[in-house]
Amino acid sequence: MLLEIIFFTIAVSIYRPLSGAIVLADFQQQALLQHNYYRQLHCIDAMVLNSTISKIAQTYANYLAANNLFQHSGTSGLGENLWAIWSSGAIRSVN
Repeated sequence: MLLEIIFFTIAVSIYRPLSGAIVLADFQQQALLQHNYYRQLHCIDAMVLNSTISKIAQTYANYLAANNLFQHSGTSGLGENLWAIWSSGAIRSVN
């Protein structure tokens, strides 16, 4: 049985992909798979995506992007992973 662990990941991405759009659900699934890969290496139960927490995270990510900020929310009881990338050139892929 998987232990359901709620996590709060904020992904703020400010760039235009060269081809196609990044589908949020695909990004979330890839992030979850990577988290669980490393958790498995340390014999830690897998995480599952929580749509309520994801919505909170996306709302905060939108706020950060709209206000040109990069800071933790200070929300009690939720962990946050903040990540940003920038480039003067085109960004084709982030793995």
